[in-house]
Amino acid sequence: MQVLTFAGVFLPGYKGGGPIKTIKNLFEQAGKDISFKLVTSDRDLGDAKPYTSVACGEWNEVGNASVFYAQPSKQGYRQIAGILREKNYDVVYLNSFFSPRFSFFPLLLAKALRQKVVLAPRGEFSEGALSLKSTKKHIFITVSKLLGFHRGTVFQVSSNYEAEDIRQALGPNVDTQVAENIGAQEFAENLKPRQSGPLKAVFVSRISPKKNLLVAIKMLQKVQQPLVYDIYGPIEDQDYWRDCEKAIAALPPHIQVQHKGTLNPDEVVKTLEKYDVFFFPTKGENYGHVIAEALCAGLPIVIADNTPWRNLQNLGIGWDLPLNNPDAFSAALDELAIMPAEDHMHMRQNVLSWAKNKFSQRDAIEANIALFKYAYEKK
Repeated sequence: MQVLTFAGVFLPGYKGGGPIKTIKNLFEQAGKDISFKLVTSDRDLGDAKPYTSVACGEWNEVGNASVFYAQPSKQGYRQIAGILREKNYDVVYLNSFFSPRFSFFPLLLAKALRQKVVLAPRGEFSEGALSLKSTKKHIFITVSKLLGFHRGTVFQVSSNYEAEDIRQALGPNVDTQVAENIGAQEFAENLKPRQSGPLKAVFVSRISPKKNLLVAIKMLQKVQQPLVYDIYGPIEDQDYWRDCEKAIAALPPHIQVQHKGTLNPDEVVKTLEKYDVFFFPTKGENYGHVIAEALCAGLPIVIADNTPWRNLQNLGIGWDLPLNNPDAFSAALDELAIMPAEDHMHMRQNVLSWAKNKFSQRDAIEANIALFKYAYEKK
């Protein structure tokens, strides 16, 4: 089967975060069963200049997929239209609902050419995501519903929670198919006992309102125990980061927060395993690759209860807590801070064992392959 994929960012880019890893893992794990071609941007998220390590405006072999790095403006739209008109594919696979160039335009053309379409919104319909730039998104959704763009389209979701979000926005008859993202296959190799001193918490993600870093920093106001919070990720929104810096300056002296730059995708698990807890009260994730990577690093996680990662306390691997109860997050961090080192190590071993069982299974891979077969065979 030939699948023509569209995504706003891909390797060698890294600023787009989870979706890059989602697509990379899909190509690596399902590439023997499905032939993938990808059309993406010729530059990383927010960059003014194109990549220098790939041939832009033409096909490149990246891993076991062919990748076309489309150029900006009208030229890029012409390139995308030309690729779609060739019709040498069975299914079109879109990785956003709201992207004008890499979703709306290809969807428009694919529908005109009567092609089969799978659309993965990547959490864009969560309450937290829709609350950002809400007027523009509401107009976009209304126009799409009026034009019937979602009719006949198969929506990939990572969980039943995400399926419900999509039905709330687009209507009850949307065809949603659960095919969880293919998670990380890299695991911590050397868990070390927690050192005496402050609890070492970490955040890895784009610095933007959706990832809720400002709220995370404000939650630290109530933490009683000494804590270090290291932040990794590109600053996507400078105004938002300035607000974060003000909140950092207002923290009590026993809480230390610093931005440590960005991480390449292959550095994430190795970096995470050096910390004591992953603290990430995001506004919502359809999957949250960095959460999966924190689990693969054997880290207890403290996250919001608006991701597919639920029931964490019963599993003994962390906390999923409501954002309207910020004190619960502070209390969880304090609980970890005073936990004896051997108990913390036992918790980390439990997290790592759970992650190896979860991410070593082929269930997600088989579900993704079945998704494309379903879309291809759909009348």
